[in-house]
Amino acid sequence: MRKKIAPIFVIIVLIILLSPTLLFNNPTAAQPPKPINGVLDLSNWSFEKNGIVSLEGAWSFYFNRFLTHEDFVKGVDVIPTPIEIPSTKVSMARFKPFAENKFYGTMRLVIKLPKGTRTYGLRTDIILTSFKLYINGNLQGEVGKVGTSGENSEPFYNILTTYFNPESNEVELIYQTSDFTAQDCTIVAPKIGLASQISQKVQLGLGRDLFLFGMLLIMGIYHLGLYIMRTKDRAPLYFGVFCLLFSLRMLLVGERFLPSHLNLSFLIYGRMAYLCVFIGFAALCGFLHYALDGLFAKWFVKLSIALGSLFGLLILWIPYSSADRLLMIYAGFAFILLGYAMIRLVIGVWKRVPFANVVFLGFACLGITFINDFIYQMTLSNTPSLIPFGVSVFTFTQAYTLSARFSNAFTRAEQLSVENKSILSELKLMNSNLESLVKERTSDLEKALEEMEVMSKTDYLTKLPNRRLVLAKIKELIDHKKDFYIGLADIDHFKDINDQFGHVKGDEILVLLSAILKAAIGDCGFVGRWGGEEFLIVLEMAQFDTILGKANEIRRAVAEYCHADIGKNITITLGLCQYRENTSLDILIASADEALYRGKLAGRNQCMISA
Repeated sequence: MRKKIAPIFVIIVLIILLSPTLLFNNPTAAQPPKPINGVLDLSNWSFEKNGIVSLEGAWSFYFNRFLTHEDFVKGVDVIPTPIEIPSTKVSMARFKPFAENKFYGTMRLVIKLPKGTRTYGLRTDIILTSFKLYINGNLQGEVGKVGTSGENSEPFYNILTTYFNPESNEVELIYQTSDFTAQDCTIVAPKIGLASQISQKVQLGLGRDLFLFGMLLIMGIYHLGLYIMRTKDRAPLYFGVFCLLFSLRMLLVGERFLPSHLNLSFLIYGRMAYLCVFIGFAALCGFLHYALDGLFAKWFVKLSIALGSLFGLLILWIPYSSADRLLMIYAGFAFILLGYAMIRLVIGVWKRVPFANVVFLGFACLGITFINDFIYQMTLSNTPSLIPFGVSVFTFTQAYTLSARFSNAFTRAEQLSVENKSILSELKLMNSNLESLVKERTSDLEKALEEMEVMSKTDYLTKLPNRRLVLAKIKELIDHKKDFYIGLADIDHFKDINDQFGHVKGDEILVLLSAILKAAIGDCGFVGRWGGEEFLIVLEMAQFDTILGKANEIRRAVAEYCHADIGKNITITLGLCQYRENTSLDILIASADEALYRGKLAGRNQCMISA
């Protein structure tokens, strides 16, 4: 009994020890201040004592403008947009100026450094898909080629490390950046520290990646050689493919050794990184199936290979801007397969399947690090990468597994022939159990999909139609050649309400206003949640006087309601645009948004109709 429980206990302890690293950004002895409105005060920060600072916080961002140090010295007449770094598509959604997240601009941060003359280092990872870095007006480096459109810009996939000696204690960082390729609004926080600290970090990271690359490369070639010598056993084949693919991935991610030394297209590197994950995970599932005879069902390896092949082909064919969504879909399938694999491995440990405990140990470590890497990829949270650790543990444990299997193969030949009948009967029983389990899970999945279909069309807070359903309804009106107006309504000074009364009260107000808007519109159209404090209203009317009257009726319905909890009335500003045949939906919404903007400039609590 103790031998059965020991591997599971080791894994539980490992998960407990690693969970703070995976899920949280563990605080250091002293937490650095964060940028506020584009200014970061590090004058009291000790780099020697507290280490490198990640420049996370509110930067100043100037959309559709390439500004220089001289421009800021002379004075800029454009109000910057505060942007939280690190940034993903979700966090940027409120500020993106173009459809499909295509834009360019200037990021700026002023840093107040400690007194004294020192050499500093700055390490820049992803700033959209191309950027130029200026420090105090001096060009420090460029990744890709920035431009104002897809034609005059060029994306690239690399890390920029620069060193500088500031002439004063105040340093200005300017990134001119653009993205017309990935369209994911991804910005990773740069890191600043003493030159020796940044240099050490780069050297350690590069040494780690190259060591792991060499180890995986040797393991991969060695096990492919084993498979060639004995083709009946496919476990070395799948393990060798896994090692070779992840050795290649180590050159693409982390310190990005390959992009730094081989000038290939951004799309090639990006697609290669995704392809390594899709095919590599399929090879991992194949190894589990063949390394532990009889523990995994045949459908497990077939499904994993089919998914890896399908998503591998898709990543080579679809636009790169859809790669993240493709990864999210694949991750859903992968997590199901991971869960199934962990269950089967626990059963294997409990039943004392040969080598199941060793495989379970390595696979659990690898699974934890994959989850950590996925969380970082999606959220850009400041969590250290544990992929090298997980892959190292998995590689060594599985290399031991395969070596032990080969050494025991000949001695077990007679025993396996005697036990063949009992193994076959057990496999049939396991298959029948798995079929019933699949049917049960399929039924549960169908119910879950029905619920998800409803949730995908409804805003979770206000219960109004969400953006997806609103756009579908508008397209139906267009298909039926209906006359209608599109309106964008924005709650005036909603941020002040959130700041003064809290986000919970802000959510209550959003729910209440949703009901007021829905009642005021009545049978004349419909309203949906567009995002944040914005609502999209569709009014099925054609006459200018009628639509203006109805719009003001809706506006007054909101303005006349007194919110007792906050002691004042709340108003909205509404911008409208009439649908005209053969006009794209994006142009209609942009026109309504322009009218809304004019209403804001006119003093808010207005109804404006676009010309």
